[in-house]
Amino acid sequence: MPPRLTVIGKHSELTAGDVRRLVHLVVGDQSRGDSRAGATVDVRVLQGGYSGLLVALVYAPRSGLFILKGGPTGEIRLEHENRAAFLGSADEWLVNNQLDDIYGPVDVEIRDQSESWSAMAYRYIGSRTYRELADYSEFGGFLQSFVRTPPAEGTPPERTVRACLYKVASLLVRNADLQNEEEGRALVDYLPDVDWERDINASLTTAAALWSDIEDLRDFRAWYTEAAAAVRVAPVADRRLIHGDAHLANILVNSVRAEVDLIDFGKGRQAHVFEDLARFEVDLVLHTTPRHAHSGTLVQDELLETVNLVGDDDFALRDSPDEPRHRHCLRMWRQELCAVLRGTSLPGAAMMYRWFLLSECLKRIRWVTTNGPVAAGVDMLSLLRMITALRRMLDGHRYAPETVISTTAEALTLLRCTAAYVPMHGHELLTNEKRNRVKETALRASAARGASVRITAETGYSYLSTRGVFNSRIVRLLGAGASLQMVICNPYFLEAYGISASYDPDGRRLGAVVPDRLELHADLARKFEASLRGYEILREEYKSLVEVRFARFGIGATVLLTEKAFFFEPYFHASRNRRERVLFDTFELQFEPGGLHMKRLLEETFSFHWNNADAITDVSQLEERCRRARTTVFDAWQETGSS
Repeated sequence: MPPRLTVIGKHSELTAGDVRRLVHLVVGDQSRGDSRAGATVDVRVLQGGYSGLLVALVYAPRSGLFILKGGPTGEIRLEHENRAAFLGSADEWLVNNQLDDIYGPVDVEIRDQSESWSAMAYRYIGSRTYRELADYSEFGGFLQSFVRTPPAEGTPPERTVRACLYKVASLLVRNADLQNEEEGRALVDYLPDVDWERDINASLTTAAALWSDIEDLRDFRAWYTEAAAAVRVAPVADRRLIHGDAHLANILVNSVRAEVDLIDFGKGRQAHVFEDLARFEVDLVLHTTPRHAHSGTLVQDELLETVNLVGDDDFALRDSPDEPRHRHCLRMWRQELCAVLRGTSLPGAAMMYRWFLLSECLKRIRWVTTNGPVAAGVDMLSLLRMITALRRMLDGHRYAPETVISTTAEALTLLRCTAAYVPMHGHELLTNEKRNRVKETALRASAARGASVRITAETGYSYLSTRGVFNSRIVRLLGAGASLQMVICNPYFLEAYGISASYDPDGRRLGAVVPDRLELHADLARKFEASLRGYEILREEYKSLVEVRFARFGIGATVLLTEKAFFFEPYFHASRNRRERVLFDTFELQFEPGGLHMKRLLEETFSFHWNNADAITDVSQLEERCRRARTTVFDAWQETGSS
């Protein structure tokens, strides 16, 4: 009697019936002759990465937990053979539980086509009790727990990390030494192929155009091809069965017992061992380099300091005192690797290894463009920095960590600028509508969460006037119980008259205060009046939830601070008549609140104006005081001009 299956989860392309058939291939054979045949087998379909294969956690009464992997018959057969050859023998647990075979084939439906699939089993490596949950992890998580600052409870000691790094090196090297190249084979005979046509060359060309000041990105493919071909004799020879995908997610560790296991042998092939080692090392650097708390991006200076270590011709990277843990982690890896792999001290070995590191970084360009920076574990800018650093090292230059990419594109990335609204000629209205929609979305989100909003603006007309484009959103915000704090220019003092002077239609008086014109331009006065009347209406309805103040000092930009986004639009004393006609003639930048640099600057700017502002209470009294003060200033300017 075949076992009953309880299946949880779905495969992205296989039908539920095909999943069951593949599981039955394995557990059906296992149940023959078992007195518990007919018992329930529990199956949980796992995410199979980007391979599209079936990966499932299976519990069978006879064997217990194991991992089932299903895929095209040829791929499963190759992975099964690679695993046995790489490890030197079949897994004893799989043999004892009669799970060491290839099961199948069976026809399945993939994208409306029939394919022949088979299945194989992996020993389950992981916790079996709640107490053991923290003991097991992928190697990336293990290293991250070691470099975490400050160290937390459960941080593995250095001796455990060293022991695990030694075991990783031992598994990948497999007791084979590097040799002097005696046959005269060139470097390119050993380097892995770089698939330039699939995103890599296009991405590098685009990056060179964006960051035109970075000469190391220009004509990169031509440089790589010529420079690699110039190494006519490779320094060290090697050819062995490699794992082929030795990134940290394929290495599992028990941090208590210091046990390390490799999984996923599907990409094994005959190649140079440096290929496996470079993949592991690049992953180690990316996993251990500190990241910004809010954005999750790598700290660029720290990354370059770490990459700079590989420019040392001492392959073992001897210890350096008082070094942060993430760089010490790289040194420990190299030291344990050199203890296992003899031949790393041969002349040119370190240089040749740098070529493999560069090749690995180039491959990851495709990972970023295809899967995005989160899934790839690295953003494109960090990857380009690693690539340009390695190129300089291979050109014979010591890479200077302080030499960083300093371009417009990078600056906007670091500032967490998510959009720039620039009203090009003929498109002002469309651009204005687009930025207004985004602002409305941000105000709507604040209303939904009851989050406060803070604004600095010249007149506040768009927000306070009953005819303002955002007034309805402000009403809903206040109606939801959220608060509004706003600082606008004092309509009775100098800054307002400077704005008024910018309305001069012919430009001859632009920026000048004319003695016989001590009143505001009619359009500007109308906006102030509408804003103050709108504020009275809001204040009457929502009381202390809304407060507007007059700035004592000039406001240089509209700043809108919401929970979802920050907005910054600078002011210019350009023609205000043109602005009235096209509605939007400057530019506006949008930032994520997680960008700490701009968050601090904008919030401190608002706080400055808020704390240096006058409450709008007795307007008539304030207007009279300001009138006397501005008349005195205007008289002084007139006297200065006549002298």
